[in-house]
Amino acid sequence: MFDKNALKKLILFILTFWISTTFAQKNNFFISRAEPQWLQKVKTVDERAAAKDVQDGWYLFLYEQQINVETSEEYEHDIREIISDTGVQNGSEISVTYDPSYQKLLFHKIIIWRNNKPIDKLDARNFKIIQNEKELSKFIYSGTFNAFLILDDVRKGDRIEFSYTVKGKNPVFDSRYSNLIYFEGGSQISNVYVSVLFNKKRDLRLKDFNYVPPLKTLETGDLKVYQWQSQVSKTFTTHDYQPEWYNPYGRVQISEYRSWKDIVDWSVRLNTYDLKNSVILNAKVKELKAKAGNDPEKYLQLATRFVQDQIRYMGIEMGQYSHRPNAPDKVLKQRYGDCKDKSLLLVYLLKNMGIPAYPVLINTYLRDKTIERLPSTGAFDHVVVLAEFKKQKIWIDATMSDQRGPITENYFPYSANVLVVKPGNDKLEWVKSNPKGKIDATSTINVPDTAQGKKATLQIKTVYTHNCADQIRADLSSDGTNKLEKDYLSYYAKLYPGIQTVKNLIVKDDEVNNIIYLTESYEIENIWVKDDSVSHRYDIYFYGDLISNELRKLKKWRDVPMELAYPCNINQKLKIIFPDNWDLKDKAFSVERPGYKFNYTVKAESDTLTINYSYQNLRDEISGAETRQYIKDRSNIIDNLSYSLYWRGDGTDTGDESDLNYWMVTLCVFVFILMAVVGVFLYTRKKPFELEDIKEAPKIGGWLIIAAIGLVVMPFASLFTMIKTNTFSQRTWETLEQYDRFTTFIYQLCWLIETALNMCLITFSILVIFFFFERRKEFPKYYIGFKIASITVAILGFVFQLLMSKHLGSQLYTNSDVTTLIRNVIISAIWITYFVKSSRVKSTFVFSYPAYAWKAAVIKDLNETFRLENLKKQEIIEQQKTIQTVENERL
Repeated sequence: MFDKNALKKLILFILTFWISTTFAQKNNFFISRAEPQWLQKVKTVDERAAAKDVQDGWYLFLYEQQINVETSEEYEHDIREIISDTGVQNGSEISVTYDPSYQKLLFHKIIIWRNNKPIDKLDARNFKIIQNEKELSKFIYSGTFNAFLILDDVRKGDRIEFSYTVKGKNPVFDSRYSNLIYFEGGSQISNVYVSVLFNKKRDLRLKDFNYVPPLKTLETGDLKVYQWQSQVSKTFTTHDYQPEWYNPYGRVQISEYRSWKDIVDWSVRLNTYDLKNSVILNAKVKELKAKAGNDPEKYLQLATRFVQDQIRYMGIEMGQYSHRPNAPDKVLKQRYGDCKDKSLLLVYLLKNMGIPAYPVLINTYLRDKTIERLPSTGAFDHVVVLAEFKKQKIWIDATMSDQRGPITENYFPYSANVLVVKPGNDKLEWVKSNPKGKIDATSTINVPDTAQGKKATLQIKTVYTHNCADQIRADLSSDGTNKLEKDYLSYYAKLYPGIQTVKNLIVKDDEVNNIIYLTESYEIENIWVKDDSVSHRYDIYFYGDLISNELRKLKKWRDVPMELAYPCNINQKLKIIFPDNWDLKDKAFSVERPGYKFNYTVKAESDTLTINYSYQNLRDEISGAETRQYIKDRSNIIDNLSYSLYWRGDGTDTGDESDLNYWMVTLCVFVFILMAVVGVFLYTRKKPFELEDIKEAPKIGGWLIIAAIGLVVMPFASLFTMIKTNTFSQRTWETLEQYDRFTTFIYQLCWLIETALNMCLITFSILVIFFFFERRKEFPKYYIGFKIASITVAILGFVFQLLMSKHLGSQLYTNSDVTTLIRNVIISAIWITYFVKSSRVKSTFVFSYPAYAWKAAVIKDLNETFRLENLKKQEIIEQQKTIQTVENERL
């Protein structure tokens, strides 16, 4: 019996298949289960990725790429391992990008392996051929397509295997081959295999970057094969603010080009058009000459600004026009083009005025690192212009708009090695960016008395120069004054919730000198903020917000370099006028490093407080080793960007917020009291004495005078050092919290221990001073113990720095620190030896406690000596009398 429903389903199936196949074939998409015959056989090892290295729940068990240079075919074979439910979500789609204008995409297989059994998923009807215009938001139309497939019924533990071949070569390139092949990616790959098959007559040059597997070479007839194979690639982490040129992945560059001249010759052919009889181009040249009055410099400026501002940026980069610019007269007629189109138009306009000009190839990612690459057609991603005018090289980015000022001072944003497309040129040329711009902002704040309930007024005058003026002009051109005004108000409302605009934003643009002046006017209600934690207290805050926006926050230091916000040169002045005079202290703080510098001053005069901030990035990046210091400096800079005052409604004093670490002060006071008790105990211990030693003890002299000076200075110098190193600063304590929890705990614990030990030494040194000047018998022993303890604390501190340096991967000490430690050890050893060996020390320090005991003994001894001497004198007198009596009797 005839089934109409079955017939309808069959017709619908055939129609769907036909439409799908026809549409796919129109876009050069095909199903071909037969893989290319020239493929090399690949052996894999059963190495599994570690769970900690798996991202998104799946990883590549196999990444296989085989390239046939002679047939312009690129074959790829992938096997994905789905290890979790997250992997099912993230790894169940297949997408391949290609350009149907010169490429064919052939899918060979799609298999889901489940329990070692294959499930065939290769069906052309399941593919969606979607136009891929990811850069359309950047006004670039590439003409590429995506063959997109969403796999159904994928489960945890499945293996997804697929392979395809992309065949075809962009006709814009000549017959020479160049490529960049990667062996590593963002996540771990168990097996990597890459091969390149080419004719022996080709002279391919190779350059390795980072880790590259060993190269193996095979030959079959007239063909040669390069092979690379590795197992279990590394996993790389992307870091915040890493430079665009930074690339840790293992890769090899292949190029058949021998020199940069080959690239110049190729590019010259692409940029050459015969436009002598172009009506539209000649008319434009005539118009510009008339406006310039045949002044070459004015013509150069007018032509540049015309191309930058009136030829809108839009790139139709399909097929060969990915690298070939459109004819300048076509660009002029349609009034749009991409970087190479706009640059070539400007070159032709300038040459018609007799100004030598050339397209310039630049890599905006690699910049100065371009010189590390082999010459190749794929070494660049942007085109700019070089104009040679009056023995001066003027570099122009034709895609930048709203640039003003003298053309001879034109801002060029890149420092890079570039290739000037000038016939005969055979080398890269270094060009340096010239950012002279600065943002100079002055904020005047009239602060009312809180008791009167008046509003504060805020006026901000900002001056933008050179490249900074270019940027703000572009913002104004893009968004308009009204939007910028609203954005500013919204931004300041986060700082001062009661703020309102009282006058419209005033913009003055001095295009001749390239300076823009902005004036903003606001009123702030309740600028004094009630502090609910303290009775009758009102706080007010001021911020160096322009600078804080340019500082980049890192969670921790790393070995990878960090890109700075460059160019950046900001001066911000806050002028705060109070209703009466305040007694405020002047402050200053500065940081100067090779990559950046910051300066901060606070000055109070009468009723006006002036806070000056300045910050400048001197380079576009800092090394990984410098990120440690940057984190510390950023923390200190951020601390100084916020300035607060408070006012007490009960009439008590006003002043700055204290930075004192009360817990550290409490610790020192506690240790001092504890040591003082111990000191009193040691000081009052009764000791026996030798009367003869005391009677013969010399006064303090000789080398002991130098020791006395050192002892007296010691406690004051130690306390000064503690204050100078911000031991009692709350900010210093908070700075340690930039590290991970373990490192922060160790740092803070050791800092507490070191502070306690230093306070013990200071207190003990005071005790030793008393022992010294009283010439106590125990002094040499205590002095030697004090010296040993001081050196031990210093050595332990250095050992801690050494261990933490290994833990953090960065040296925390300098050579001068090592020299100082060695010098102190040597000096202490000399003094210890002197106090051990010196006979003067032994004879000088003989007194004991209590003093009255040995003083009474000395007095008693002196009295006894005096009595004995008197008796001896009486005996002598009696003897003399007896002798005299006998003599008288004899006479």
